Amino acid sequence: MNLIDEQPFDKETLTKYINQLWNISQGRPSKDTDPEAVIFFRKQLVTKHLLKISLENLSSAPDQPWYNEYIALLAIRIENPALRFIGKKCVEELVQWYNVNVDSDKRELAVLGMIQFMAPLELTVPFNQHLWHKTMRNDVRAVILNQYPSVNYTDKEISNFWLARQAQWRYKHKKIRVVFIVQSRITCDKFLPVYEAMKAREDITPFLFLHSDTKYKHSENSWNYFRNRYPDDVIYDNCTLPDLRQLNPDYVFLSNPYEYRRAFPSVRIEDIITFAKVCVISYGTTLAYSFINRLLDDFPKFYRNIYLLFCSGESVKVTLTERFSINAELNRQHFEFAGYPALKAYYGLEKTPSTKKRVLWTPRWTPGGHYEAITGGSHFLQYKDKFISLAKRYGDNAEFYFRPHMNLFRELVKSGDMTKEEVLAYKKNLKNANIVRHTNLSDMDKAVRNIDIFLADYSSMLIEFFLTGRPVIYCEYPKAVPLPEYKEMFAAMYIAHSWDDVQRRLDELVAGNDPLFEKRQEIAKKIYELHKDATENIVDRVVQDFKDNQSRD
Repeated sequence: MNLIDEQPFDKETLTKYINQLWNISQGRPSKDTDPEAVIFFRKQLVTKHLLKISLENLSSAPDQPWYNEYIALLAIRIENPALRFIGKKCVEELVQWYNVNVDSDKRELAVLGMIQFMAPLELTVPFNQHLWHKTMRNDVRAVILNQYPSVNYTDKEISNFWLARQAQWRYKHKKIRVVFIVQSRITCDKFLPVYEAMKAREDITPFLFLHSDTKYKHSENSWNYFRNRYPDDVIYDNCTLPDLRQLNPDYVFLSNPYEYRRAFPSVRIEDIITFAKVCVISYGTTLAYSFINRLLDDFPKFYRNIYLLFCSGESVKVTLTERFSINAELNRQHFEFAGYPALKAYYGLEKTPSTKKRVLWTPRWTPGGHYEAITGGSHFLQYKDKFISLAKRYGDNAEFYFRPHMNLFRELVKSGDMTKEEVLAYKKNLKNANIVRHTNLSDMDKAVRNIDIFLADYSSMLIEFFLTGRPVIYCEYPKAVPLPEYKEMFAAMYIAHSWDDVQRRLDELVAGNDPLFEKRQEIAKKIYELHKDATENIVDRVVQDFKDNQSRD
């Protein structure tokens, strides 16, 4: 096939793509290789494979190793003119193969190959599905109708393709459309300041989507929480992919990488990036290398699909830029330190007056409930009974509050470290000791108004506690090495290596002795200055990105 003699446009462009396809086939793609050429080559490969399979593979297609890749590639329509031209030549060869096998059912394999390069309505041969597995019929139909294919497929090259295509998008409308997907009302405070700031602007239309479960039902608690907080807003509470697409968003904000917990049926980041740019404000402030490294190692598919990630520190920005260096260099992914919006509310937060010292313990959980973990250890099993004994030790001089991580008891039962009966007994012991257990974990900024002293494991909440200006006793986890920009903060906390250290520091603080007070105030102000304009910075960055990509037509 001499494509050079048959092409309808300049030979140089076509030659470039033919050479790129050749280099890809030889395993030598360069940094400048068009991601669409990579996808096109893979479409060719999967099509060639289809012609070699048995017809039995179609009746059991969803169980075949080629199936997920076939559906994922099918969802991508080739737009590059040169590649579309080469694709027409591929279809001509498939039609020839179809005609050779027209008297047998094997012709269906060629049809499957053809629709990798063209829409079914463009086919010059019958589009017959009688041999296909029912799931395959539904998945192909879902792709063709721009709905969600019910397969789970992740791939770096597909991510790169969509990120590259996003860079080519040009907006003709004047008003920016932004969707905020709320997976958890406990952590949504990280981006709600941005949502509220966007509501106040004339050039942005923001939308709030609440989480729903696998039965498309919203959480009643979440619904009531947001209805009370935003009584005049239209709140979407049953989010599916077609619903989201119908809003035609330019940007979609997410806050955590836990796709397997994503409560929205059929809404995953690799689906969203096909029609909107994904922005992320992390659900927790990153204070240590171990935290960001764990997330990047455990959830690579999430982070490689993000268009614009707002980091909570310069070191996080550097880490992400290094991890995704090629995409960052090619402006396919953007990692920005603009400040962390949730922190502003905590700086110098006034506390309610009290004659007693009020102590809040926030033990961490770890996967499996164990102390040894990558991100941070939990001292709960070591200190749980000792904490209860504090109420008796201090009598009327102190009050105690208990706010565990929401996963703590569930994980302890799951790991076998505690039984359900032991958990219930412990909660009863807390109550008998007049220790208040926080069960409403949202609106943390309101809860800490009633606290004088924080006793905490490693957590993203450490910086929020610290910014209040009140003392923090940090139950150190050695593996959580602080980022350079937060070393001073950790140095201004009271570090506890054992319960004896906890007890000694509590005795001093309850007695009114706080030697780190001035140092803490000084460092808290420095941190505040870094983050105070975060909301405005993030809004401005999104607006600028939109302007940079507006059509001049």
